[in-house]
Amino acid sequence: MNGYERIVAALKRQEPDQIPLLELYIHPKVVEGLCPGCDLLEMVERMDLDGICVTRGGGRPVTGVRPKIYVDEWGTTFGRTTESYHPIEGPIKSSADLMDYTPPDPNREELVVNVRRAAQRFKGRRFVAFHTAPDFMSAAVLRGFPQFLVDLIENQELAHRLLKMVNDYHCQLSRRAIEAGADAVVLAGDWAFNDGPFMSPKLFREFVLPCFKRAVDTVHEAGGYAIKHSDGNLWQIMDMIAGTGVDAINPIQPDAGMDIGEVKVKYGDRLCVTGNINCGHTLSEAPVEQVVQEVKDAIRKAGPGGGYIMMSSNSLHSSVRPENYRAMVEATRRYGKYPIDINTLS
Repeated sequence: MNGYERIVAALKRQEPDQIPLLELYIHPKVVEGLCPGCDLLEMVERMDLDGICVTRGGGRPVTGVRPKIYVDEWGTTFGRTTESYHPIEGPIKSSADLMDYTPPDPNREELVVNVRRAAQRFKGRRFVAFHTAPDFMSAAVLRGFPQFLVDLIENQELAHRLLKMVNDYHCQLSRRAIEAGADAVVLAGDWAFNDGPFMSPKLFREFVLPCFKRAVDTVHEAGGYAIKHSDGNLWQIMDMIAGTGVDAINPIQPDAGMDIGEVKVKYGDRLCVTGNINCGHTLSEAPVEQVVQEVKDAIRKAGPGGGYIMMSSNSLHSSVRPENYRAMVEATRRYGKYPIDINTLS
């Protein structure tokens, strides 16, 4: 099987020939460490990863001269951090602002240029995923995170309108990405802290779930797979997530009380599970032997029966040691062949 076939099999909750490898984001510093002088596409080729996830074109600066402050096409002001950029201030200060607001055009060609490049190189050989954020976090960035949480209770009309606006945009962008060659859309945007969701399950069901369900259905209708990414402890809303028909859940954050084995037992009949090698201590600081053991533990818990994709617990951020990620890849290939030999995973 090739990489594309492996990931499709896993998303269908089947056993491929071996557990596939995919990452949702790899920092340029890690790309350079793994493959000096390479871009992301060349690194994926040389590392023989099973798939690639790309972001939209025309977004925040990631290489070259990175300004301290920049304003994106939505009118949100971002400040530079060591890792990337963080939102400082959104443009929607009031209901009147939203009434007068015109969102960007989701049909611009520059938005899908990275998908086209990846598809031209890998289509049918390696899985191509596209990263977008169709609900809560996109709205919260425009309004301000604390204020938008308040809006869910005190200004519900604004909250619904803002969510619909961003959902319309990202659903259309998802269609465009699949037309451009993406095999899947990663529906990102966190929903939870480490101790539980940002909002009550009741508010989640009313405000966020309909937008997410529409995004999942849009991706499926366009011919792609839908993968949900959210950090944090999702247990209180996992039944609702699984009920949408989304194909996979990521990253099942281990230090937020999300045990990958428990998720596999409870939801593996409906969801492909992905993750969850700790990208904090394990991939950034631990000795290689600990990386290998964590990979073996993840395979033992989530690998049998298929429906599992090996990933980090969030991303390969700038502090990840290239040698640790390389050990993760090599251990997955060594211990992740089907049928899984449990005796080698102790």
